[in-house]
Amino acid sequence: MKTLKRRESAGERRERAKSFSWPNETVMTRGLVRNLGYFEEMQRLRRQLLDQYWPKIEPVVTRLLEKQRTPLTQVQIEAVSALIAETFHLAKVDRIYLDMLIKRLEARVLGYGPASESPEDTGRYITISDCEFMTPLQFCRVIRHLFAKFGYQGACEGETWLELHHSSGASQRILAYLEVKNRIVHEADITQLISLKKQKAVERALFITVGTYGSESWDLATQQGIELWDGHQLAALLDRVRLPAGAMLD
Repeated sequence: MKTLKRRESAGERRERAKSFSWPNETVMTRGLVRNLGYFEEMQRLRRQLLDQYWPKIEPVVTRLLEKQRTPLTQVQIEAVSALIAETFHLAKVDRIYLDMLIKRLEARVLGYGPASESPEDTGRYITISDCEFMTPLQFCRVIRHLFAKFGYQGACEGETWLELHHSSGASQRILAYLEVKNRIVHEADITQLISLKKQKAVERALFITVGTYGSESWDLATQQGIELWDGHQLAALLDRVRLPAGAMLD
């Protein structure tokens, strides 16, 4: 005769579910702890090695910063990471720690400090994507505030350029020509800046764009002593410096 089993009630099923546990839960926990311990130890060793090798790489990065006068782009940081790994035969470089070392060096070489050092600064970071939606005049104001972080003062002349003077003396002047559209800047654009540079008798002239430059622009700029900042360089600098909340308005 077939024995009938009583159907389990909903309450009994809930109680059974509460009491259920994975049979290897303890084993999994121990394995996780071991993995975390291994990760922390490897991270400590990688950072220790980076501290050891960084003084040998720092002069190379310093020369690059002094030459381009802007922070490293993400591509350049990747190149530094690859150089360290290849030179010192490291399987992996701690990118977070490397970024911190590079940003600390940038602040020293380029002459600005981390935003956190200025508690009264309640500004914000403006991204390169923000710039793409600005009017030429708004972009000019942002660049003016950006250079103010380095001790330069000036006013926007029209919507495409501004002349800046350093607080230490009028002899340190910069002429900055601006292009807010994300496009390729060609030789004809550089020619306008060359004419303006001669007219204003300024030694240092910059062309700053959200976009990129054509190959002929680089050749002409090199011949005429014009510095070119493309969208990647500008993005790297904006990523390091906090600007006033009303930078686009005043």
